[in-house]
Amino acid sequence: MHRGAKAWLDTSGWRRRLKEYALILRLLMKSPPAAVGLIIVLIYLGIVIYDQFWVPNNDVMIANFSATGPDPPFWWPGGKAAGGWMGTTFPGIDLADAVLKAVRIDLIYSTFVVLTGALVGSLIGVVAGFRGGLFDEALMRGTDVTYSIPFLVFAIAVAFALQKRDFLTINMILLILWWPPYARLVRAQSLSVKELKFVEAARAAGASDARIMLRHVLPNTLAPVFVQISLDLGVVTQIFAALEFIGFNAGNLFLPELGNLINIGWTWGFESHPWTILMPGIALLIFTVSVNLLGDGLRDVLDPRARR
Repeated sequence: MHRGAKAWLDTSGWRRRLKEYALILRLLMKSPPAAVGLIIVLIYLGIVIYDQFWVPNNDVMIANFSATGPDPPFWWPGGKAAGGWMGTTFPGIDLADAVLKAVRIDLIYSTFVVLTGALVGSLIGVVAGFRGGLFDEALMRGTDVTYSIPFLVFAIAVAFALQKRDFLTINMILLILWWPPYARLVRAQSLSVKELKFVEAARAAGASDARIMLRHVLPNTLAPVFVQISLDLGVVTQIFAALEFIGFNAGNLFLPELGNLINIGWTWGFESHPWTILMPGIALLIFTVSVNLLGDGLRDVLDPRARR
């Protein structure tokens, strides 16, 4: 059999990875905060899948223009059945349905920004750390500049300069700022990994630089990247919500997005209609806290000292 086919059919590597993932999961479940964070994140992912494939008209909130104002939830003091279990916001939008749709949109776009930034930054960082030289120096100076740029201010300035204020524009703007931190993180890890014995052995065996970087150096630098991804998901989701709250995408009132829902409720006043702000706000808060708990748990689990 061809050597490449034998390597593909060899399941020992996959078994080792599965055992490693099972160990990480067991260690996570031993930490109550990390376990709670993981469970909540999985629930949110379930909401995304459910809303993506089974909810009709999941890109727009359904309005009822005959409603004179927001109705409280049925369990709220003075509430009635017409309000549903989360209440309604103006104009007659069911908040339970709107929050489910908003969770899907926020998580999909946030995941796209974070994973794309992590992929691009990791590839650039491993090359910079492994090769060094002028590319490495230019990368470090570039990341120094991006760290000094406020995300919200930069997004607003670029959007108004381009005269485009939509979710696609926000994604492209955030990607400009989101890969450098990952590049710097992987670059720092690569500087130490490339000096290890197995890298020297691969080089002595005749492996090319590209193979060494992708097969030996990069996989051994990803542990802190996974932690950073989990933490960044909450940050990017908050940025999307903040931009929508201040009216970044003001032309689309019926966009199901948590920040937009909070903004609609804010126009009616927190004192008179608090549920219109609390429901989407709590959904955003729970997700942000859960991914931070999961990230803290991953940081502890991926520390080799925690496995002793």
